[in-house]
Amino acid sequence: MGAVVLVTAIGTATSTAIVLRLRELGNYHIIGGDIFKWNQVVTAKDVDEFYQFPSAVEEFDSYIDFMAAFCKEHNVDFYFASIDEEIANLSRNRERFEAIGVRLCIPNHELIMTCHYKNAFSDWVEVHFPEIWIKRYRTLLEVEDKAFPLFIKPVEGRASLGCRKIADKEALEEWKSKETTESNVIIQEYVEGEIITVDFVRNARTGHNSQVQRIENLRNSSGCGIAVEIINDPILNRICSRLMEMLNLNGVVNAEFFRDGSKYRIIEINPRFSAGTSFSCLAGCDTVTAALDLASGNDFKLGESEIGLHLAKRYETYRMD
Repeated sequence: MGAVVLVTAIGTATSTAIVLRLRELGNYHIIGGDIFKWNQVVTAKDVDEFYQFPSAVEEFDSYIDFMAAFCKEHNVDFYFASIDEEIANLSRNRERFEAIGVRLCIPNHELIMTCHYKNAFSDWVEVHFPEIWIKRYRTLLEVEDKAFPLFIKPVEGRASLGCRKIADKEALEEWKSKETTESNVIIQEYVEGEIITVDFVRNARTGHNSQVQRIENLRNSSGCGIAVEIINDPILNRICSRLMEMLNLNGVVNAEFFRDGSKYRIIEINPRFSAGTSFSCLAGCDTVTAALDLASGNDFKLGESEIGLHLAKRYETYRMD
């Protein structure tokens, strides 16, 4: 049996892509987990063992105890996570997993803490990359009539949950009547443009970095791209290289931008694998193997992406019993 790899939340597009790539590689024993039963998660058919886990979000305090005990019992070598809150929680407890021989396939702690909290990330971008910053209003008192429309999103958010466009003052008053506090959200200028997603990979020890850029021609309501084109824009390439260096990235993360002509504005950096991981792998850039290499303390070989390639996803139906 090869190295034991644990992948959680395998019902998500992100973790499904990771599992399928590990299966293609063929030399790993894959353990999959999810909050739902095996017959409700198609990717359960692609792992060697499946377990139903507690919620990484709802069982936040006890989750680490459970997962550390599970990893020890099942001799887990590598651990991939794709839920934002789970990754932040694991990052705070990295030494606990390292002590039992588990290598976490997540980026460096400082980057996670900066990017996971959207207010902290906005502040960081304003200081270090003002040219790509989306204007943020600290309080609603700063919002003038000419500022509309606005965009509101949770400080801790995932999959576009809780995001909302505020068209005018009337809509703002309606939103305020339903919300108890402004501290849980950030309020930004509303920006539009082509959505460009970029997967970042970097070795902090050597500075070796790479990226895969794609235009999201179609995306679903959760913010997951379903039809993309692989591109390589030199302007964006330079921006992303600087971001990786300034954040001292070690691992694999995903960034999203608005593009209007040649001008870019950064939406966010997700400190995890993207829902479009399968696009990068099919384009010739194996981010999954890169993460395994980096978690092992080695450098990575990503490959060259096929520029101009069009890729799309579809839903399929499987019999589970």
